Amino acid sequence: MTVALRIAIDDDLAAAADVASRSLDLDPEDSADLPALLWADQRGAERLRVIAEDDGEPVGLLLGSLQGDDAHLDLLAVVPEARRRGVGRALVDAWEAAARASGARRLRAGADLLGYVWPGVDVRYTAALSLLVRRGFTRTDVVWNMDVALAPEIAPSPEQLRRVEDAGIVVRRCLPGDVPALDAYTAAAWTPSWHRETLLAAARYPAPLFLAFRGDDVVGFAAHGVFRPNLYGPIATDPTARGIGLGDVLSRLCLADMAADGVRTAQIGWVAEDAIPFYSRTVGARLGRCFWMLERPLT
Repeated sequence: MTVALRIAIDDDLAAAADVASRSLDLDPEDSADLPALLWADQRGAERLRVIAEDDGEPVGLLLGSLQGDDAHLDLLAVVPEARRRGVGRALVDAWEAAARASGARRLRAGADLLGYVWPGVDVRYTAALSLLVRRGFTRTDVVWNMDVALAPEIAPSPEQLRRVEDAGIVVRRCLPGDVPALDAYTAAAWTPSWHRETLLAAARYPAPLFLAFRGDDVVGFAAHGVFRPNLYGPIATDPTARGIGLGDVLSRLCLADMAADGVRTAQIGWVAEDAIPFYSRTVGARLGRCFWMLERPLT
């Protein structure tokens, strides 16, 4: 096999989708859709897109992003018949070379807050994980997704809704006119990534985002489908609005919305360890995919 690498152009998106669908066996439902989610530049991130070809036939794909001091690896795929022939290694070499040329100081697999399909490397994609470990990457964190089987009964009960209403809180889908209040609240109270993700959700119509209001003030939110159709989150409730089941109501409204869109199993992405009991208790979520975040300095 003689592998040739080149920078992908917009017309290569269909070929990239084909490589992904043939390579990512753990994601049969949406593997072909993943390259499109990571294809374009984003604010603060210059997209790197590399295609590997054997005699003109696409056999591998790497999508990454260059973000100042950090270079992120967001997707690596090699078709089964081209594995163990140096294709993955060549793609990672190209990513590292582009990172050096951009002045980056660190290579990272996972933890890309500006756009991701997974929070890190799924440990079941063992060949990709092993490649990075052999290249000197070290694990910096382990994170989980949780799975929720969706059914009509996932929606909040009248009693749950009444308890929230009795506390003076109104919960409803985000409308275009709510964006200024949402923007101000998430910018002041939550992380920059959650601020950005909620605004991305609010820009769609109908918005895959539910808000909780006390008067004119936002006191909670829950979103879904920001980066992938079956991904749920982020969700947050204000400390002043806890203890009444608001988080449970917001979760169930989002999950019911996903079920109406045809999602069978929701993945709660990048779950903090202290949130695992909450999702298990409220919506019967189970620990699902496990991801390693890895990095290596560029010297």
